[in-house]
Amino acid sequence: MRFVKKFEKFLTEGAGPAPAPAKPKTRPGTKPGEKTTPGRRQRPSPIRRDRPAVEPAPKAKLPTASEDDVVKRFVNLMEEQGEDIKKYVKK
Repeated sequence: MRFVKKFEKFLTEGAGPAPAPAKPKTRPGTKPGEKTTPGRRQRPSPIRRDRPAVEPAPKAKLPTASEDDVVKRFVNLMEEQGEDIKKYVKK
C-alpha cells in the first residue's frame, strides 16, 4: 500500500512545470581558450610550436615507366612462365 501512495505522490508532483536549466558559471567576456586571469604569467612551453625543428627533406623522385615498358615486361614474364598472352588480351 505504501508503494501505491508513493506512486500517486510521484504522479501529482511530477505534473508541475519543469525547473529552468542552470546558467553557466562563466564570467562575461571570457572566450574559450582565453586565460581567466590575464595578469598571471605562465612558464613558456619547452615545445616550440611556431616552426618545425628541422626542415623536411624533398621527397624522392621515383622512376616512371612508360606503357611500352610495362607491356614489354609483361610479355617477357609470360614467355618465361610459358603462358599464352592471348588469354590476357582484351578481345
